[in-house]
Amino acid sequence: MREKMLEVVDVSKVFGGLRAVDDISLTVNDGDIYGVIGPNGAGKSTLFNVIAGVIKPTVGKVVFKSKDVSLIPAFQKCRLGLGRTFQAAQ
Repeated sequence: MREKMLEVVDVSKVFGGLRAVDDISLTVNDGDIYGVIGPNGAGKSTLFNVIAGVIKPTVGKVVFKSKDVSLIPAFQKCRLGLGRTFQAAQ
């Protein structure tokens, strides 16, 4: 059985009255490749920012290699091997 690398469990992110991410759960196993698609404003970037630690989830948790990393900052997640890149439109 492949190792669970990343688990997003019931994550939501609210900005004031705007629910940008609503109750998202997903599991990524070692070797898996996924894509996240949706229209502008669907919450894709917000979800990645929560996973990477750029912003904290309002509710839910992010687990990386069996460790709850929900509330640790991005630079510490990066040291664990979890980070994000930004699109470089050229």
